[in-house]
Amino acid sequence: MGESIDFFKDRMLFLYTDGLNEAEDTEQHQFGDERLLEVLRHTHFDSSEHVIETMTNEVNRHRNGAEPNDDLTMLCLRIS
Repeated sequence: MGESIDFFKDRMLFLYTDGLNEAEDTEQHQFGDERLLEVLRHTHFDSSEHVIETMTNEVNRHRNGAEPNDDLTMLCLRIS
């Protein structure tokens, strides 16, 4: 027997390390929480892979050639 949390049912769950929102560009500006949320709000959930690829592309675009300043781990899934 497990537990059920109805709030997450049929919703996307996105977990990440601080290497995402704290990713820096060449001038050390961080990707930030607001930008992360904005990307998620505008990304249609086709699949977990699609969401991860979209976020990876956005953070790489933000870095604009800067080397990663931290590790980056993301997990995305839909709870049904």
